[in-house]
Amino acid sequence: MTVVQDVFAALPERLAQAGLQRQVDGLLLDLGVSSAQLDSAERGFSFREDGPLDMRMSGDGRTAAQWLAQAEEKEIEGVLSEFGEERYARRIARAIVETRQCTPLTRTRPLAQLIERAVPKTEARLHPATRSFQAIRILVNRELEQLEALLGQVVALLADEARLAVISFHSLEDRIVKRFLRAASQPPPVGRHRPPPPFEPTLEVFELIRPASSEIDRNPRARSARLRTARRLPCAA
Repeated sequence: MTVVQDVFAALPERLAQAGLQRQVDGLLLDLGVSSAQLDSAERGFSFREDGPLDMRMSGDGRTAAQWLAQAEEKEIEGVLSEFGEERYARRIARAIVETRQCTPLTRTRPLAQLIERAVPKTEARLHPATRSFQAIRILVNRELEQLEALLGQVVALLADEARLAVISFHSLEDRIVKRFLRAASQPPPVGRHRPPPPFEPTLEVFELIRPASSEIDRNPRARSARLRTARRLPCAA
C-alpha cells in the first residue's frame, strides 16, 4: 500500500502518474477534519485549547494569524458569513480589527474569547466560535476550491460500475457535492419553449445516508455527517 499526502485537487495527477486513469473501482472522499487534528492545540484548529493560530493542514501557505493580521474588516466579514454562515459576522469582524490594533491575534484562545464576547450565546450545544473557526480554516486551506477542482475531474477517474462515496460535515461542502451529483445524473432544466439539450448521465445517485441516533450518541461529532454515494454508469458504446 502506498500513502500519499497531497491536496484533493492533485488526485487526478497522482493517479495519472501511477497509470490508473479510468481504473478506480471505488473512491471515498472524507471531507472532515480528523478528531486528532481538532484536538491538537499545536495545529491551531481548536477553540477549546490554546495554541498557535495556524490552521494549515499541510504547513504550507499563510497561517490564520497572518490572514487575520492583514485582511480588511469587510473581507473578514465576508469570509465568516460565506464559509461559516455566521449571522454575527459583522460584529466579529469589527471586534477582530479593533483588537488587533492593540494586540496581535496569534493564539486560538484569545480569538475564541473575543468571538464569545461578540456573539450572543443562542445555541447551547454550539460554542460561539465554532462557525468562525470553521470559516477561517476553510479559507486558509482553500477547502471548497480543492473540492470543486476534484469533483470536476472525478468522473473521468472512475471505471465503469465504480462506486463514489463522499462524506461531508457541513452544509457548504454538502451543497457542492449535491450539485455535482445532480449535474452528473439529471438533465439540466430548460425553458418552456426550448427543446432539452442532449444529455447522457454519467452517474447513478443513491439515497442520502445520515448517522443513526445510536451513532451520534457514541460519537457526537458525527451528527452533521452526510454520506452521498453514486455508481459510475458504463460509457455508451
